[in-house]
Amino acid sequence: MKRMSMFFVLSVLVSAACKISGPVSVSTPVTVTFSGNGHTGGMVTLLALLGPAGLPMPMPARGSLVKTGYTFRGWNTQANGSGADYAAGGFYSFAADTTLYAKWKADWTGIAGTASTFGISLIEGIAYGGGKFVAAGANGKMAWSADGLTWTGIDGTASTFVSDTIYGVAYSGGKFVAAGAYGHMAYSSNGETWFPVGTSTFSTTWINGIAYGGGRFVAAGESGKMAWSADGETWNAVVTSTFSTTAIQGIAWGGGRFVAVGYGGHMAWSSNGETWYPVGTSTFSTSWIYGIAYGGGKFVAVGEHGKMAWSDDGETWNAIGTSTFGTSIIMGIAWGGGKFVAGGQNGKMAWSTDGVTWTGIDGTVSTFASDTIYGIAYGGGKFVAAGYGGKMAWHEYP
Repeated sequence: MKRMSMFFVLSVLVSAACKISGPVSVSTPVTVTFSGNGHTGGMVTLLALLGPAGLPMPMPARGSLVKTGYTFRGWNTQANGSGADYAAGGFYSFAADTTLYAKWKADWTGIAGTASTFGISLIEGIAYGGGKFVAAGANGKMAWSADGLTWTGIDGTASTFVSDTIYGVAYSGGKFVAAGAYGHMAYSSNGETWFPVGTSTFSTTWINGIAYGGGRFVAAGESGKMAWSADGETWNAVVTSTFSTTAIQGIAWGGGRFVAVGYGGHMAWSSNGETWYPVGTSTFSTSWIYGIAYGGGKFVAVGEHGKMAWSDDGETWNAIGTSTFGTSIIMGIAWGGGKFVAGGQNGKMAWSTDGVTWTGIDGTVSTFASDTIYGIAYGGGKFVAAGYGGKMAWHEYP
């Protein structure tokens, strides 16, 4: 534990404007000392307060105090955060000398494969809706959670995918829809009990992504195939996706339109999920695009070689100079709580409030180490990321 050795003293002046209930002795001075509690840089605005016992004192903000991989959550009477909380900016009285410790919360908290219920099976997709997260992946496995922390597993028989991989999950209108290998689809009203879709129109072609918007689900996959559905159960094939026979990897809805992304930097947009128009320049050149999300008034697409791009309308795109991923593939992206969060190879993550300027998170902070992150979702005030080896991690904002 690192303790500040330098002190600033704040003299508390008592005036007639102070409202104090009951008799208070102002003759006994007390000192409140603030500890960085394992901080890795910076310093607190005030290192100590000196004032009369029983009179309210202002709690300082964290100032420049930082701890790598952690978010400041105020002050606490115990170094492990189990004592009484004192909010930064609040006013509190103390009867005796007190040390308050910076309260730190890990940016991301890891969930091992045993807790995620996936074991070592890859988790490909995750979605939130109806008060639940639903994650899905290899071997037909699924799991659901009301809080993103405690998970209940669903095996391949219950998911109806048997041993087929599930690549995408979407929710809307009181229904989850999952899609995956060999054109397999299933739907559920609660994320727990699943029913197979009779005909997805994909035949045995893999389905890589699914999204909802404008009153319908749209699914997309290999060989440039797409389909749409008003209820997630009865599906209609899209005649021309504009992807020819190349793979479509992801799809998102926002600003009144769908945008699909995939092989060789190819993109297309549609206002109804049926009629599609190719994007002239995605800025990805021939690099594959694996994920796309919409939030804060813009689309953000991610893919190979650490590339990112943003667009206000899904048609005109702008390359992002620094994604913080280097040359690592970016696999997934989500929006929530006023932030984009992206994840990919080598356990790397990054976040952005505007989709243009990004702050990197390494594998140590993300808790994925060097394992790839494939899917990210936001709901219930937190992000949940999932990926290789059945690993998950969650982060609650602020």
